[in-house]
Amino acid sequence: MAKADVTEYTLFLGCMIPLRHPQIEAAARKALSNVGVKVIDVDGFSCCPEPWNVKGASLEEWLAVAMRNLAIGEKTGRDMLVLCNGCYATLTEAARIARDGSDAKEAAAKKLSALNLSYKGKSRARHVASVLFDIGPSTVASSVKKPLAGMKVAVHYGCHLLRPADVTGFDDPFKPSKLEALVEALGAQTVRYSGYTNCCGRATRDSDASLRMANDKIESMKGAGAECVVTVCPACFEQFDLGQIEIKRLLGREHNLPVFHYLQLLALAQGEDASSLGLKRHHVNVEPALSRIKT
Repeated sequence: MAKADVTEYTLFLGCMIPLRHPQIEAAARKALSNVGVKVIDVDGFSCCPEPWNVKGASLEEWLAVAMRNLAIGEKTGRDMLVLCNGCYATLTEAARIARDGSDAKEAAAKKLSALNLSYKGKSRARHVASVLFDIGPSTVASSVKKPLAGMKVAVHYGCHLLRPADVTGFDDPFKPSKLEALVEALGAQTVRYSGYTNCCGRATRDSDASLRMANDKIESMKGAGAECVVTVCPACFEQFDLGQIEIKRLLGREHNLPVFHYLQLLALAQGEDASSLGLKRHHVNVEPALSRIKT
């Protein structure tokens, strides 16, 4: 791809990916350059912070931390690229509040001023799925060297990518299709299943209800013929991957449905060796899904 086609982004990893799922970061660094996306690291970022517990405890403190991250990103002169739905939701909503103004925004701005920082709204957070779709499924497909033909994939969007739609602006919150298009660009087959826009249950405070929500989605995926799950969020990834261990232990149901972040499938399709993508870190063995790929 010509140098002129390369777009630079400041990489915002948040906390969950570097601390618990570095395989997602590894996949991003391997795959994105092949579709014209260059990520640049900067120091100083913190947790986004996540958009349910912190925000519920204090809107002002949540907004101050989010605006601090946005201000650091803005100083680079580039938009921020995020690999997590929660980070995307927080940073996008915080940018909107900062733009529209409120008492919380004014209080947060004062906290930033004490750090010699300010957020002027000149840059924004972009979700990697949105960036890839804007580049185009055809461009993504042109980077594929080893198509994932034979792999049947259930797509999980996740709440914070789709809702509230007037904030996230990614896709139709009731009938989304962009992630399916990106998966199909890799040569895989997507399967639609009942409840495909439902929450995975990760943010639910009731642990039993959380696992039952995940279990219901997994059963629906398998019932539709899916052989693996793809997400674009580390929290959703963990809910389905580690969650299956908890579902077996607490609910007595065993699924063995492999789970991937989309960037891992993208890197695989681009010809990256599976051993370089941290797939052995997954709690559910991914080999049955990989073995379905036609060579």
